[in-house]
Amino acid sequence: MKKIRIRSHETADILASLAAEQALCDSGGRKASRAAWKTGALLTVGVVGAVSAANALIFARAPKMGNRLGGAFGRYPTRYGDLAYTVTGAGKPPLLLLHGFGAGNSAFEWHESIDVLAQSYSVYTLDFLGWGLSDKYRHAHTAADYIEMVSNFMEDVVAEACILVASNGAAPIAIEAAARAPHNVAGLVLICPPFGDASEGQKLSQKWLQKVLWLPLSGTSLYNFITSRAQIEQFARRHLYFDKARVDEALVNRYHATAHQSAAQFGVFAFLSGALDVDARQSWSRLQMPSLLVWGRNAQINPLETAPEWLALKPDADLAVIDNAMLLPHAEHPQRFAQTLQRWIGALQEKSSPIGASV
Repeated sequence: MKKIRIRSHETADILASLAAEQALCDSGGRKASRAAWKTGALLTVGVVGAVSAANALIFARAPKMGNRLGGAFGRYPTRYGDLAYTVTGAGKPPLLLLHGFGAGNSAFEWHESIDVLAQSYSVYTLDFLGWGLSDKYRHAHTAADYIEMVSNFMEDVVAEACILVASNGAAPIAIEAAARAPHNVAGLVLICPPFGDASEGQKLSQKWLQKVLWLPLSGTSLYNFITSRAQIEQFARRHLYFDKARVDEALVNRYHATAHQSAAQFGVFAFLSGALDVDARQSWSRLQMPSLLVWGRNAQINPLETAPEWLALKPDADLAVIDNAMLLPHAEHPQRFAQTLQRWIGALQEKSSPIGASV
């Protein structure tokens, strides 16, 4: 076999050629990699910009709100901002109505009840900070903040012992406010109150939401999904109203508009992340003032089945159950709710035996 000899200078030439080829490939690869990175970055920026613009547009399109409850409208300054409130009617004892928490919630929850109650009583409503017409800004409100606000509002604005009425999620806050300043509360009324502390599963979900919701892009995007008209309608049909015909376009649009006022998401963020939770069972068991539990018989969230646990902690409390109602018996059956409340207050004023009825 004939041997092939490669001279040293030829070897050098071959290696130089290979090195040049590799350099060209590396250079081309780096250029392609840089081009791909730039393309990906531009696409990411474009997507983020589009999502941000879409989120902003949803809020921008929401009609601005004013006082829809009638009566005298006022603003009460707190260290975190101004609370919006209304006063309607005349008569004693005064009533202070606290709305529940959820997408689009506000004092307007009480609009049908007020018309009936204001015929006999002075009726105060307020929007918690971050909700309705009250001030809103990027701040993680807590249950302690709200307890302080309610206590101070009763002391400074109502200025006499009132009947404190709280809907679902606001019930523990009302209990703690009553425990803090019992001289301001002549009686306590809780509507479908949540019992006890959050479960371990709920706490894990809340921890995850605490991280996600406060991120500008993902938090607002998730919020806009939760507060879409479709989601609001679905939730209202499943949990708020027994009579599904009440969940009409006007109701859905009202909740949607309220949920998309500027900075309205931050109050809901505090609620969903558990910042507004408080276990008020101990305070409830120690309260000395008369108390009434009102339940929608068909409630699925905070169901009637938890009422015995509330009564076990405070046996002198009364219970009234409104048939064909879910989480908002006062909104679905305002006449029946008002009659229940009037009878209970009348019994207190006459110092007669407590009432407890199905209406």
